[in-house]
Parts: sequence; structure tokens; C-alpha cells
Amino acid sequence: MKSIKTSLMCLAIIAFCSKAFAQQKYNLDFDNFDSEKEVMPEGWFKWGSYKNLNGENVSGEKLNDKNYVGKVVSNEKGKFGCITYKVPADYVGDTIRLSGRIKYENVKGFVGLLMRIDGSGKNKSLAFESMQRLKIKGTNDWKEYSIQIPFPNGAENIYVGGILGGKGTAWFDDFKITMDGKDIETIKETSKIYLKNYNPDKLNSAIHKSSVPIDLSTDDIILKSLNPLIEKLSNKRIVSIGESTHGTSEFYRLREIISKKLIEENGFNLVVLESPYDDIELLNKELSESSLDSLMRKHLLPIYQTQEMKSFLQWYKDNRLRYGLKFKGCDDSFWTFYQLLIYNIGPLNDKKLDKLLSELKSNISKSTNENLKNEQKISTSIYDNISEIEKHLKLTDNLTDPLQEILFNGKNTYINYINIKNKKRIQSRDEIMADRISYFAKDKSKKIIVWAHNAHISNEIIVDNEIGLMGKDLKQEFGNDYHSIGLATLQGSYSFIEEKFINGDHSYNDRLKKVDLLSIETPLWENSLALNGNAYYLNFSKLKKELETDEIIGSTRFIGYRKETNEDIYRLPLAKYFDSLIFIKNTNATTPLLD
Repeated sequence: MKSIKTSLMCLAIIAFCSKAFAQQKYNLDFDNFDSEKEVMPEGWFKWGSYKNLNGENVSGEKLNDKNYVGKVVSNEKGKFGCITYKVPADYVGDTIRLSGRIKYENVKGFVGLLMRIDGSGKNKSLAFESMQRLKIKGTNDWKEYSIQIPFPNGAENIYVGGILGGKGTAWFDDFKITMDGKDIETIKETSKIYLKNYNPDKLNSAIHKSSVPIDLSTDDIILKSLNPLIEKLSNKRIVSIGESTHGTSEFYRLREIISKKLIEENGFNLVVLESPYDDIELLNKELSESSLDSLMRKHLLPIYQTQEMKSFLQWYKDNRLRYGLKFKGCDDSFWTFYQLLIYNIGPLNDKKLDKLLSELKSNISKSTNENLKNEQKISTSIYDNISEIEKHLKLTDNLTDPLQEILFNGKNTYINYINIKNKKRIQSRDEIMADRISYFAKDKSKKIIVWAHNAHISNEIIVDNEIGLMGKDLKQEFGNDYHSIGLATLQGSYSFIEEKFINGDHSYNDRLKKVDLLSIETPLWENSLALNGNAYYLNFSKLKKELETDEIIGSTRFIGYRKETNEDIYRLPLAKYFDSLIFIKNTNATTPLLD
């Protein structure tokens, strides 16, 4: 019989051997490296613009017989270098974290970790994070750092790296990726379900059982078809109604029908449009004095200068007092903030306030100078001006609720200049729009309807750790009190504008153009949806029960303000992104206002 001591020794040897010979899935510690034959450790590659002049500027390096590291050395022929590794995104989780050790010498720019998560297709970065904003520089010995981001749906590949910007030398070692705190080396990969491989009969049957046909012949008949959806929406705090293009007539018709029903019978009393806040406020101020056509051309983005939008605004103008209804915007405006603020402050015999307002006006005037070289400094001053005005109005008991809302929206417009100054993360446009809607919702008497693109109202992030954050943030804050309705189409025409930056200036005079939707070779969700009928409402919670999953990944079309390109196709598990969907197979472009 073996002694206990002998048995324990055997177990120890077995454990040691198991650990020593266990196969690592990924070479994140750089140690799988033949330094005599190869420049890079296995699996690692170079990103960046450093040129290899005297040896490799991005490479592996042997520290000793047991330890190898990644190394980046600057030169005069580039701006940055990154030693990079790719991992398949075959995992499920909420938060992904990258940690790693860094040593650096004489760094003049910055050094840090980097993580990018891509979906399918060209330029489909779903999420990105780096340590650049921390501006770590100088010289320091080995130290562990980490970054983390929400893990997006539809991810295909995870890129991690050690990056050096500017001059200097940096070494990287012992990278580790965790998903919700668990090392991916120990997590079992999760296979993905793709629409193109899914049983079409099973999917079509599930869609049929989870949908209600819509008869588009008259508004009353449409409303009757949508009664099951209206019932689901009646007790929500925020209902977002989307659009897969900004220029589809039927989408505006459906929005108006649903919104009017919720306002007239279910107590909804605020409609928020994906449009600059300040301009919508001024439109409201002038609504009783000017014609709708002139107000729309003056204060609405060109994509909204349509007969369809005019139809809703005419109803709003005629019924806003009856229902206590408000109409607001949730986007930035750099153009009319001061005008709106002065309008609402009115005449006050206050010399200090006059001085603060004069400083604000001067800084705003400087910020609109196209040759401005010191944008950061001026914009930070504008934020500080707004804060001082808010503080003074509060001290003098002149801070009304409307003024506080205007000042909040002004600060939100300039918040990222403060974030840069304080080395904080830049907030995306989506996050800032969500903050505005959340601010409106602090008034518990408000029941809110949001009109915005599908890409903004969705329950999950769609791309760049930015698009989709509005809906995700609202879903996270309000839970089941937030309901997103996607609107989708397969074929027909739509309106667009050619301006690249929709809010790049205050000349809202771009002409709407009309074009047909592209015929896409890639099988789309819209193709599968079209097999079930020409128009219907789809309940995604029912669909999930029928399919026993909401993880089916397929391509769908999201077109912004401009003309469609092949870049407007996104792969995602559609049933996770919206609570409901209204599909119309054939649609038409919006009709511009008459000249």
C-alpha cells in the first residue's frame, strides 16, 4: 500500500504536468515566440504608421529564457504603433475587460492598452476603447493597467493591443481578456446562429404566429390593426418609434397615427424629435405667429421639411393646448442657444447677469469663427459661462424650470469639451440625446413619445460603442417602461440630402432628393420578413418564445440622412434590438414642402 506522502507527491506531479502542458487558446502572454526566427510572437501583428527603418519598430523581445514581451519603438516616420492580437468573438456576456502590464521610457505622446470589437463587413467597428485620453507619458517600470467596455451583440472579432503614440519606447506583457470577470481562456466558446443558415420554414412560421397584419388602406383601419400594439404601449413612460430611413412617407404616417392615439387616449403629453433642441424651442415660440412652412424651413433639419411632418405639426398646433402637449428636440444645437436663452430670461435689471450674458455672447461669437485655432479653450469657457449664469439665476431666485432646462441642454451641448479637459471619456451623440430625454422624464407627469432613427432607439449598441446607446441607456434606466418600435421596409423609394453633416451649419436649405432603395445581394432580415406579408406588426417577445431564442444574427438596412451605400448594412440579432417591429414591404419617399 502506498504511503499518504507518496500519493500526495504523485498528485502534485500530475497537477504540475497538467498545468504545464495545458494548451492555451491564445498567446496573450507573448511567450509563444521563436525570437531567433520570427519578428513577432505567434498571432501578434502590427497596426500603425511607424516605419521599420533600423530594425522592427513593432516586434517581440526576449527578456529571458522564460519571458517574452511585445515592444513598440517610435521613429520620425509615423505617428503611432500598436502591437495587436485578434480573438474570435465567440463569447456571450455584458462587459469585456482587457488587462496588461506596461513598461515605458521617454514617452512624449501617450502609451496604453487598446481594444476594438468589430462586427461583419467593412468599417463595422462596434466598440472601441483606449487609454489615449489618460495621456500616460514619461518613464515608468512595469505596472498593470486595464480598460473595459460593454460587449456588443453581433461581434465577430476582438482586437487587443498595446499602443504607443508620439516618441518613446514601450513594452507590453501578460495580457488577459475577461468576460464578466471570467478569463476567456477558461470559457467555452458559444456558437452563433445566423439567419442565412436558419430553417426558413421554422422562422416564417414563428413570424406568422407572432405578428398581426396591417391594412394600410385608411388611417382608421391602420389604427384598428395596431390595437394590440397600442394596448401594450398605453402604460409605458417612454415609447420610441423608429425608422430605417429618415425619408420614408409611410413611417411618418404610422408615427402620427400611433402618437395621436397615445396622446388622445393614453395620456402621453410630450413628443421628442431627433432634431436640435434649441431650434424646436424657437419653433414653439413662433408657432402662433408664423406659417408652418416658414417655421419648418427655419427651424427643422431639411430631411424633416416634408408634407408628412407638416401634417403632424398642424395637428400639434391645433391640439397642443387641449392635451397639454409639448414638442421638443433632443439633439445638439450650437446655433440658436443664446437667442433662446435671451428670449426666456426677458428683461431683468441685473448688471452682473448682463455681464455674464455679454461674456457668453462674445465666446459663442468666437466659437463660430471657421479659422478658430483654440476651439477647446473657447468651448470650455462657454460651458463655464452657462454654469455661472445658472448659478447666478439660482442665487437671485430667477431660475425658472424652463430656464433650467435650456441651461441644462446648453451644458450638454458643450459637455465633451469639459470631458476632454478633465481627461474623461467622450460622450457620444447618442448618450447626450439619452441624457436629454432622461431629463424630460424627471417630470413624473410626462409620458414621452420619441421620433428617431432605428439606429438610435434600439435596445442595444449597433456600432462604434455609440450608435444605439440612446436606446440602450433609456432601456437600462427605465426597463420595461421603455418600449422601442422599429420600422422597416424592403423596397421602394426614400428621400435623402447630400449634406454630410446634418447639423454642420444653420443653413437648413438642402433640397430633398428621391431615389429607390438598392437591391442588396446579401440576404436581409427584410427579405425574410417579406415572406410573411406586405405589412404587419411583429411582437418580438412572442417571436422569441416561438423560436426559443433571440440570438439569430442577420443583416438589416439602416439608412441615415444621406444616399444609401453598401456601408448601410448591419448584422445583428434583430429580435434583441427592438421590443416591437412594424414591417412594410413597399414604401415611398416623403414629399417635400411646396416651394
